[in-house]
Amino acid sequence: MKKIVFIFSILFLALYFGNIIYRDADERSLRLEQMLRKPFIEPEEMNKFLPVWSEYLASDVSKIGAGQISLTMGKASEKFPLKTIHWLKDRDWDADRFFYVEQRLKSIVKSAFLQEHIRATVHVLQSGGVGKVDQSAVQRMIEDQKQRMNVEQITEAELEMVMPNLAAISDILDGTRPFSALR
Repeated sequence: MKKIVFIFSILFLALYFGNIIYRDADERSLRLEQMLRKPFIEPEEMNKFLPVWSEYLASDVSKIGAGQISLTMGKASEKFPLKTIHWLKDRDWDADRFFYVEQRLKSIVKSAFLQEHIRATVHVLQSGGVGKVDQSAVQRMIEDQKQRMNVEQITEAELEMVMPNLAAISDILDGTRPFSALR
C-alpha cells in the first residue's frame, strides 16, 4: 500500500510541476507573440535596437544574410541563416521583431523628414511665397501636402521619439555613423 501511495505521490508531483512548466512556456510564448504583433516602437525598444543594429552592420553576421530584410519576404527567422538568428538571440532579440523594428524605424525616420519638408512647403504656400497664383490653387496645394503627412501611419509618440536625434538615427540606420555618435 505504501508503494502505491508513493507512486501516486510521485505521479501527482510530476503532473503538478509539468503543468507549471507547460504554463510558463505558454506564457512566454504568448508574451513573445504579443511583442511580435506590437505595431509600434517605444523609446526603450529603439534604444535597445540602435546599438545592436550598429553592431550588426559592423559585424560579419550582416554579410551572411543581408544588410536588411523586408518583411514582405516573410519572416526573418525563416530567411536568415541560423548563425544570424543565434547572434540576435545572444543579444536578447527575436529575429522577426529585430527586423520589424528596423523597417518600422526607417519608416518613422522617413516620415519625420517628409513631415518637416511638408510643413516647410505649407508655410511657404501660406505666406504667399508662390507669386501670383490663384488662391484656390494654393489652397488645393496646401490640402494636398497635408494629405501626404502621415501616409505611413506613424504615431505622434514615434515621431517625438526620433525628432531630437533625427539625423543621427538616420545615419545609424543606413550605417554611415556608429551608434556611439548618438551619445
